[in-house]
Amino acid sequence: MPEAWISFTELKRMGPEVLRARISERPQEAARWVEAAALNGLVNAQIAWGQMLVDGHGVERDPEAGLRWFTVAASAGSAEGTNMVGRCHELGWGVPADAAEAARHYRRAAAAGHAWAQFNLATLLLDGRGVAAERHEALVWYMRSASGGNAKAMTMLGRFLEFGWDRPARPAAALRWYRRGAEGGDYRGQFDHARLLLELGGRLEEALPWFARSIEAGVPAFCRNVGTGLRTAPEPMLRWLALRALERACASGEPHDLRAYAAALAEGLGGLPDPEGAAGQFERARMAEAALRRQPVAPTRVKRPASRSFRKRFIARFRRMVGRVGTFRSGSQLS
Repeated sequence: MPEAWISFTELKRMGPEVLRARISERPQEAARWVEAAALNGLVNAQIAWGQMLVDGHGVERDPEAGLRWFTVAASAGSAEGTNMVGRCHELGWGVPADAAEAARHYRRAAAAGHAWAQFNLATLLLDGRGVAAERHEALVWYMRSASGGNAKAMTMLGRFLEFGWDRPARPAAALRWYRRGAEGGDYRGQFDHARLLLELGGRLEEALPWFARSIEAGVPAFCRNVGTGLRTAPEPMLRWLALRALERACASGEPHDLRAYAAALAEGLGGLPDPEGAAGQFERARMAEAALRRQPVAPTRVKRPASRSFRKRFIARFRRMVGRVGTFRSGSQLS
């Protein structure tokens, strides 16, 4: 009889985050134990098993079955399960995407105090997806989520304060919220904290480590935008970070990301030109394009729509900001 991956008693005591971390260590071995615990009515295991099925993590991907397990957990009164049912409806996991239905589930879990459901509901309210756009209500839910320790919600509070959404702009207060989000591990908060350190006081030395941390933690699309925003900066260290961001964006495997990194190597964005490295990346891009031509068109995955106009405005604003770095006094302090 093989030794159990984990005991039922341990499984029962674990919170969702700890359980996910344990599963990630040995997902295939964990699968049968998590499924068995789910079948025996352990709510945390039902949620974990549902996520494994949605992701295809250690088991064959089956988002429809994942949604069913989230629904079972929600029916048992789990706010986490209810939030995950909302995620399925928002992102089209195992069911046609329906933001209005997602909002209904998020609101139920948010009212029960679930910090991620509060964040997700706030985001729908801010964007006006599935519900009428309502910035003030979105702000209220972001505040509740931040009070529950959600670092991403802390970053969003910083944005409300920086850009004057729902109330007058207060950049110094925004900086404090960005720092809280950054210290909580949100890579967007880390970036926004670094950006505002430069914009408000030219505090380059303080900003650089936060830029670096955000790039190392960020997803490819985020790194792509950071690389685009930083590559024309006058400071050599910011241009080096732009090169690193473009390199990290290549994890997407997309030909355009590979080509952008190759072009940056060729022009010597991080220092000296690297023609050999550039040639290798251009070849990877060519092979990626060839592979895409050989593949049938995959179904479009529903995801939250990115605001192209906001992204363009952000990149333009950031370029203007970093262009002023040389004029800042590095010792200046916020009042």
